[in-house]
Amino acid sequence: MNIATSLLKRSNLGNPDKYPLYIFLIIAGCIVGGLIGFSVYTMYHGLDDSGNTNDVPYEQRKYMRETRQRYLNILAVESRRPDMIIPIREVNA
Repeated sequence: MNIATSLLKRSNLGNPDKYPLYIFLIIAGCIVGGLIGFSVYTMYHGLDDSGNTNDVPYEQRKYMRETRQRYLNILAVESRRPDMIIPIREVNA
């Protein structure tokens, strides 16, 4: 029993004088973790996105319109609604 009590007396975890130090280290660790997360986010996404937005080129809009209409036509054929099929040439006009 004396060995166990001597080990507990040597332990500094029960010392209430060190609680402010533990709290400070936990708060400092949270702040450092937040700063690391913010730096990783800004590395991949940047700080200001307002000047980087470009309009989609005409060729890409045309291609996406044709692709959407092609899939809508496939759905119209599968649902046996031939009245909903629109030729792709009419979409581009």
